[in-house]
Amino acid sequence: MATYLQELVTAQKSGKAMGIISICSANPFFIRAGLEHARDRDRFVCIDSTGRQVNPDGGYAGLTPEAFARYIRQTAGSVRLDGKKIILGGDHLGPGAWSFENFDTAMAKARELTRQCVYAGYQKLHLDPSMPCKNDIKDGRPYLCLETIADRTALLCETAEAAAANDPIRKNRLIYVVGAEVPTPGGVVKGKNNIRVSSARDVEETIRTMRRAFIRKGLEDAWHRCIAVVVETGATFAPEAVYDYDSAKVRDLKLFIQNEKNLVLEAHSTDFQTRQALTDMVRDHFAILKVAPCLTFAAREALFALSYIEREWLGRRKGVRLSQLPDLMKKLMHTDQKHWQTHYTGDAAYLKYITAFGFSDRIRYYWAHPR
Repeated sequence: MATYLQELVTAQKSGKAMGIISICSANPFFIRAGLEHARDRDRFVCIDSTGRQVNPDGGYAGLTPEAFARYIRQTAGSVRLDGKKIILGGDHLGPGAWSFENFDTAMAKARELTRQCVYAGYQKLHLDPSMPCKNDIKDGRPYLCLETIADRTALLCETAEAAAANDPIRKNRLIYVVGAEVPTPGGVVKGKNNIRVSSARDVEETIRTMRRAFIRKGLEDAWHRCIAVVVETGATFAPEAVYDYDSAKVRDLKLFIQNEKNLVLEAHSTDFQTRQALTDMVRDHFAILKVAPCLTFAAREALFALSYIEREWLGRRKGVRLSQLPDLMKKLMHTDQKHWQTHYTGDAAYLKYITAFGFSDRIRYYWAHPR
């Protein structure tokens, strides 16, 4: 029996511009909002957790895959959404969270992450070993060739298939997303000159190399359940800029992928794009659109606005203790800089501004802090 995402691919191949949003967040505000949106419109909802958010070590959300899946199911029950409408996915499943370690150690942890996602009932797995590990060095610089990325992708797939081997129904519902040109999670760090659009030739080579790697491991059946390829779309955001989607720049890629029988495109960093741009992306066979920072950015705007209202309304009243939320968040980010120091550079005044208000929304990593 085909999954909803497989049916979506079939619809795309028959000329119907259908797509789905993937809410890539462990933030309870957006999980609940996404589930309520699906309930009110009787639609499927796709919720992904990244390998950094949720993993066997707890991730920055403090959740294992099983705990995350359990939370999703409990929240769905509380909003009265049929659990069959939920597509639970893993995003950037690979060694990225442990890339500071050597390949063997990092990949062992990535395989355990993949295994736990399958056990927890995840259906959609984005297998992503595209980030070099500590000892992936060539000529003194971090480096991975396409063949290595494909081999590691197949290894992660083999792990997932083995984890589901004793449950044929679960195994047949596992679907995969692959890719070698994976956009940097959280938007670009540097300027516009760094923004790429994948070429049809490169994507064709990626698909061919991935297919060979799967076949070498006897994963032909799993390859047929691979539904999408992650590519560079040219649509992304930086700390102070949003780069719009331009359909003309992906013309060759669009023409190529529409002839791939079982594959569509998955777009990352579609945050802050216009309604028309998102419509164009779905028409151009980007059937899965991932979002997250624009959602937490909106929440930060709302919560800070409430704190400003609080200050104006109650600031002069005796016996009132204000939340001082913006100041608290800025102090937390100043004390623990690991979640933003590789994304932002500048003098003290600029860093005070950009850490709170930048489109990259690195502040989202701090909402789970006990304070």
